[in-house]
Amino acid sequence: METRKIYKCFISSPGDCQIEREACQKVIDKINIGLAKHLGINFETFMWEYDVLPDMGKNGQEIIDEYIIKSKYDIFIGVMKNRFGHATKKAGSGTEHEFNDALERKLIDNNSVPRIIFFFGKELIDPDNFDPTQYQQVKDFKSKIGNEGLYVNFDGVLNFEDLLEKKIELFIKENSTISQPEKRIEEIDLIKKKMQDDLDGSLKSYNEAIPVWIEPIISSKREIPKNPTKNQEFRVNLNAIINNPNNYIVKAPSEFGLTSLAHYMKLQAWKSGKLFLYIDIKSTKKHKVVKDIHAILTNYYFSSDLSKVDCILLDSVCFEENGVMQLIKNVCDAFTEIPLIIFNTIENKFFLKSDEDDKVEIKRTFTSRYLLPLPQAEIRRLVKSYATFKCIEEDDESMLSKVTKDLETLNMHRTPKNCISILKASLKIGTDYSPINRTKLLDTILSIIFEEYEIPTYKDKKPDIKDCTFVLGYFCEVLNLRNDFEFTQEFFKSTLRDFCGKNYMELDLNYLFNVLVDNSIISRMGANYYYFKNSYWVFYFLAHRMNIDKNFLKNVYENKRYIDFPEIIEFYTGIDRNKEDALQVLLADIDETIKLVREKVKIDDNINPFKSISWTPDVAVLQKEEEKISKNVMSSGLPDEVKDKYDDKQYDQIRPYNQVINSVIRDFSYQVLMRQISASSRALRNSDFVNPELKKQMLDKIILAWNEVNKLLIVLSPILADKGEIAFEGTKFYLDEEWFDIKDPVEKRLAVLVALPTNVVRIFKDDLFSNKMAPLICNKAVNEKNSLLKHELMLLIVADRPKGWFKIIDNYIVSLDKNSYFLSDLFTTLEFTYDYKTTEIEERRNIDLLMKKCRAKHYLNSNNPDMGLINRLRQLEKKQ
Repeated sequence: METRKIYKCFISSPGDCQIEREACQKVIDKINIGLAKHLGINFETFMWEYDVLPDMGKNGQEIIDEYIIKSKYDIFIGVMKNRFGHATKKAGSGTEHEFNDALERKLIDNNSVPRIIFFFGKELIDPDNFDPTQYQQVKDFKSKIGNEGLYVNFDGVLNFEDLLEKKIELFIKENSTISQPEKRIEEIDLIKKKMQDDLDGSLKSYNEAIPVWIEPIISSKREIPKNPTKNQEFRVNLNAIINNPNNYIVKAPSEFGLTSLAHYMKLQAWKSGKLFLYIDIKSTKKHKVVKDIHAILTNYYFSSDLSKVDCILLDSVCFEENGVMQLIKNVCDAFTEIPLIIFNTIENKFFLKSDEDDKVEIKRTFTSRYLLPLPQAEIRRLVKSYATFKCIEEDDESMLSKVTKDLETLNMHRTPKNCISILKASLKIGTDYSPINRTKLLDTILSIIFEEYEIPTYKDKKPDIKDCTFVLGYFCEVLNLRNDFEFTQEFFKSTLRDFCGKNYMELDLNYLFNVLVDNSIISRMGANYYYFKNSYWVFYFLAHRMNIDKNFLKNVYENKRYIDFPEIIEFYTGIDRNKEDALQVLLADIDETIKLVREKVKIDDNINPFKSISWTPDVAVLQKEEEKISKNVMSSGLPDEVKDKYDDKQYDQIRPYNQVINSVIRDFSYQVLMRQISASSRALRNSDFVNPELKKQMLDKIILAWNEVNKLLIVLSPILADKGEIAFEGTKFYLDEEWFDIKDPVEKRLAVLVALPTNVVRIFKDDLFSNKMAPLICNKAVNEKNSLLKHELMLLIVADRPKGWFKIIDNYIVSLDKNSYFLSDLFTTLEFTYDYKTTEIEERRNIDLLMKKCRAKHYLNSNNPDMGLINRLRQLEKKQ
């Protein structure tokens, strides 16, 4: 059993020093769980308000004196500011009385106990509460005790805490029973600094520091919730693991920050007086690991005592690698009494195989834990910290939107590293950055990787990034043509060696391979195979191949491979934003597919039940849950939190775990149409310099394809409402029951039907909209004849609010019937946008005005309500 030397601290002060008394406890608690614990000592505070039992027949000071004598305290901590206190029988105040007793005891004690530390503080005080007599007594007392020894002046509670901590550390150095206490304290501080440096180094992404520690969500369940709102349900408390270490395996894909977590745990454990020994198994071998652990204990912690080790952290563990299982077994056998936490880097596919066994085949039993992606609230915190750290003037909402949209579109995990990659790239691009041209984003990320990756000392220069992109485009073409995206290191090098030879190129393929592996562009799968960690890199390199090799471009077009991965068209058109060939091919293809869909489905083009639905914003079935949350937004005081929870509900965090590149069955014409809408929208969005007439034709065809989606969903909506899901032609639609928790089946069907336009816009808007596309979209919205398509385009304009949007929506309101569904739905969309999607004062004012105009038009029967009518409605509603 561990024994500790206990030192008692008596805190003495007048009544105006309560905050300093609490600070004493705070400082001593901090020292106890850190420095003192490392040195085998402990401090206890003695305060009359907590430690003295009231008694009858004696005055207060006499009772306190009895307990003080019994306590035999080792340190006297006195504090005064503006008040001296009330007189006692022996002195001018209780504090002076206690100080005199301490001084008398010190003078007769052989060891000069107690140590007396007295603090005098400055504090601003209300003149009405200032007592000049009391303050003069403080000054006289200060002058008096100055003759007895040194006192300490402080300015504010933070300064007091800092000074008190230093004085107690000095006491430790002078009174510790261990040999060379000053040297040991220096070692403890040095170890702490090294640990902080280790953590800071691990928090860098492409040499960019992550400015804030984001505590990861550690789950006890292997199953990943579809949306992040469920992430907290099985969350494990990190401090509980640190305070009570046990045998764990913490699993996550490579970019999730396992190494940062290990260094953070090591540092927090040290601050709490524990020793967590960290070793990266990449730096050792199975036959050396035990020896290396002993060496780390000696060199890093200046100790050889294994009993001091509370836990061993094994990082960079991949069980499929040769020798890893034996390495772990050797550690377990050599350190049988020390808990072991393994940080296991896994493949993305791991989370999709829920029937596999987690247990490691060794005698020790481990409990598995899993890191989950970040919820949007944490991304928001990281974005705000980064903006402050970099002095970025752009508003946080815009930056957050960029990051979340790019993560989702590129199918990247929501991790700090990925967020920083996008933020750093966007900052480097500067004012030209748009979350729309993701080709430019990946160009920049790749450039950062190659610029900052260190080359071996014997190399005279780095390979040209364009050469690397060129050969990787060819390599991805090979993978694509063989329809197999797993490869060995030897296949990678031999394929590109032959290609470089044919093209009379010299390229360091070892360097290229190492760059890709070390930056998680490609990852190991099992013992011998590799794959592209994120499928967007395959599409990116294929797009560059299309740009260079016309035969491959022709192959993509003729086989419609872009249907399997619309991203390839997005990246291809984003290279120079002038790919007229892409729009011409896509225009013909989508027209052909629309004809096929119409032949199969045979739904009347004029179907539009929304014409017969009247104004219904006050009916409970409409946006029932949104209305509840909207009220919470206004009353909770946490609008960002509510917005983030809503956006999390729309986000599928499982999708990035699946980076498999699958082919779409061409017979499923409806699924093909959905993919073509996505590909065509992204191509149009990236076609700034293409012939404007061709762009107009492309948008007309995309909106025509929207109508096929509308028609099908209108027909299927009753089944979707009744069953919760429906599949048709290779595409599945799901109903979020949390949003449509409606018991009455008729009301539920109506609610699902009237929500369709909003959902169609949500499906396609991020593929289509950009600020540069806004004039074309606005022109289409104003001139569209189909009332449903016109309404969806207006909803798109409300969602993104381009320049001139207010006038367009204002005119649209005037054009609508006062009792129409479209006016009602527009009002609901404006209300939702006001609550969730806007922060700028001017925008909120405009949206609020449009909302009031919708209501005034409906209730006061005016075609174009002016401010007088709007104010009249406001007065009428107040009276109700």
